[in-house]
Amino acid sequence: MPSALNAPPANPAGPLRGRFGRTLLAVAAFALPALSLGAPSGYSWGALLLVMAGLSAWGLARPSQTSCRALAAFAVATGIMAVVWFLRHDFDAAHPWQPAAFEHAAKYLVALLAIPALCRFAPPLPSILWGCWVGAWLAGGIAAWQVFVLGLPRAHGFTNAIPFGNIALLLAAWSAIGWPLARSRAQRLALVLAVAMGMFASLASGSRGGWVIAPALLAIVWLTQPKRAAGPEPGAAQPTLSWRTTARPRTLAGLALILGLLLSTQWAQITTRLGEIDQEVAAYFERGEADTSIGQRLAHWQLAWQLGLEKPWLGWGKAGYEAEKNRRVAAGDAPTILLDFGNAHHEWLDLWAKGGLVGVAALAAFYGVPGWLYWRARRRAAAQLRNGPDPRGTVCWLAASCGLVTVVGFLGFGLTHKLLTYNASNIVYLFMNLLWLGVIAHTATPRRIEGGCRQDTI
Repeated sequence: MPSALNAPPANPAGPLRGRFGRTLLAVAAFALPALSLGAPSGYSWGALLLVMAGLSAWGLARPSQTSCRALAAFAVATGIMAVVWFLRHDFDAAHPWQPAAFEHAAKYLVALLAIPALCRFAPPLPSILWGCWVGAWLAGGIAAWQVFVLGLPRAHGFTNAIPFGNIALLLAAWSAIGWPLARSRAQRLALVLAVAMGMFASLASGSRGGWVIAPALLAIVWLTQPKRAAGPEPGAAQPTLSWRTTARPRTLAGLALILGLLLSTQWAQITTRLGEIDQEVAAYFERGEADTSIGQRLAHWQLAWQLGLEKPWLGWGKAGYEAEKNRRVAAGDAPTILLDFGNAHHEWLDLWAKGGLVGVAALAAFYGVPGWLYWRARRRAAAQLRNGPDPRGTVCWLAASCGLVTVVGFLGFGLTHKLLTYNASNIVYLFMNLLWLGVIAHTATPRRIEGGCRQDTI
């Protein structure tokens, strides 16, 4: 038996690096949503910190009770999507490769560098949700400044109005899901203001695509509110969960009042933007007018669908799509307005034309894999909570609900605009999914507990 005197000296580098990585992860978890819309390229700072945390955790052993299968599944879907983005740029061999072709794919691959930290350390859910609250406050403040002080017709923050409004809507939804973390009256007031400010930013942006999916997000948020363990019903073997929310009626009334006041300030723009939809749709189908916001979208969708049918497997590629679009416009087979845009204003149809079925399948996995992971985690957490109050089950439930809102939101946003064109949208989708999945990965229960939120099976 070796003597203790002969044992190798303890290496403090591992614990020290572990403390640094854990602290960096907590800061990044707050900064990513908090700065996503509140500063120029603010989303990049949180993403950079997450990547740094991942690099610092490289080589450190992860806790034995933590499985990274959910993160690994999302990593595979992200890697496949990165390859599709690259092939979409330069699949046409007649065009030389350029550094810009690597940019989109590189973001996706760099995001995967954060995974070691998320496997090794648990992202603190309070830090993430507090970041969402701060991010919603900043988004609403910037929107109010641009609309009321600068007199801009649409708030856009430091990016385009569409991703600004859509991400602000997600910040509001994530903030609302974080209601159980609001323990004091001051924290509940802060949360209500965060939800109101995020929704106001969405309204002030004039992003109708976000308004279309907002009811679905609202339904998820409402059904996500924490469930109280009620007494056992007659004949029931265990306590059941009621679907009542813990929000008091006066809190909901206060939120409704604040939202009503904010909505009234944008009512004229909202009614105008919504009224334009019927007029522009009718003008396109009756007179072929494509020089409108809706008209050019419909023309883009028609062209993208036709091009996809001609090359259904791998599509035209980006260069081929542009060349064929220019040719059809010159021949009078497509309206001239299409030359002003580089995409089809529809996530799925754009990839259908440029990447074919391969691109569409990759996008389906990019959304479907995390969506399925969140849905399954919610079901397991609900089963776990039926056994009684469980902090780990609650954390799992909240993180999975926030993740589900993320996927459903981006699915809806992409139906009227190609949101993944923008830096902000890509970074927020990639890294917020990593955070939600990271939380789920650390809310394990022993495998023997039936129906628990077990990350080894998520």
